[in-house]
Amino acid sequence: MMAKTEVLRRFLSTLSLGYILFFYSETMFWARWRQEDTPLGLVTTWLVYSVLAFFVLLMANRFRAGDVYSVFLVGAVFGWLVEGVVVQTVYTDFPFGIVWTPLAWHALISVLAGVYLAGKALGEWSTAKSAMFFASLGAFWGFWASYWKLEDGYAVSPENFAIYAFLSTLLLVVAYAVLHASSPGNFEPRRLEIGLFTAVLLFFAAFTVLAVPFSILALPPLIGIALHALRRLGGENFFSGYGRIKGSRYFMPLLMPVFALLVYTPLRNLWFDVNVPVALVTSGTSIVLFLKALYKALRGISFNLEI
Repeated sequence: MMAKTEVLRRFLSTLSLGYILFFYSETMFWARWRQEDTPLGLVTTWLVYSVLAFFVLLMANRFRAGDVYSVFLVGAVFGWLVEGVVVQTVYTDFPFGIVWTPLAWHALISVLAGVYLAGKALGEWSTAKSAMFFASLGAFWGFWASYWKLEDGYAVSPENFAIYAFLSTLLLVVAYAVLHASSPGNFEPRRLEIGLFTAVLLFFAAFTVLAVPFSILALPPLIGIALHALRRLGGENFFSGYGRIKGSRYFMPLLMPVFALLVYTPLRNLWFDVNVPVALVTSGTSIVLFLKALYKALRGISFNLEI
């Protein structure tokens, strides 16, 4: 019975983190419903992100990733798996594709902000600091959402954007609560579980190698470097902080759609290339974080970054 309970706990951790990563990597990125979005397709994408969430939980536990730099390296591996194994966008604009979006969005926004810093905001920070964090994420979301009219040829109405943002964020609230309840700081899956999830990942990898043969020379060295650096950093599994989440904070992420709507509404009819400054700032920040993480790991020099 105890073994079954532990498997269920890990299963819930994986699914809930999968939605959190899906939210920041897909929902926030696309910022509107697309014609190709279907209920089955969205659920399937969530499940794929849950497979990757399993490895995020595994890396965080095995390498005791507990500070900004080690968390970012976990995010880097996650980003390269998303964009270089599940899909092949890393190779369509190589080598810039190594950074945007794997590091600049998945590692920086999805993992570092959406998982690590959000965990601190929900449990450790003051109420004012936490509110400012989620409000800032929301403002960024609204700013980024205003870009898609350049791709679509029209701007989504504030009403439709509000429905999209609030509904998806309500599910995010549930995901944070389930992740908290499932105690993700203690994640020790059995070999069978690791084997099953690895088999799914290898299934995607096989198609990637067939489609882009040189991918086998590009991605493994990058992931290997990140994992080697993670071994040198150590610390406390950052998911252990989810045990300190305060129940009164669960609905604080709803500040995101509020501030997203406040920023998006006045910008929706302003036509300018939002993607350029966003890509430059996030890519530049992610490169600095990645290089500092490697420097800290390989040279043993400590950087103090208090958040």
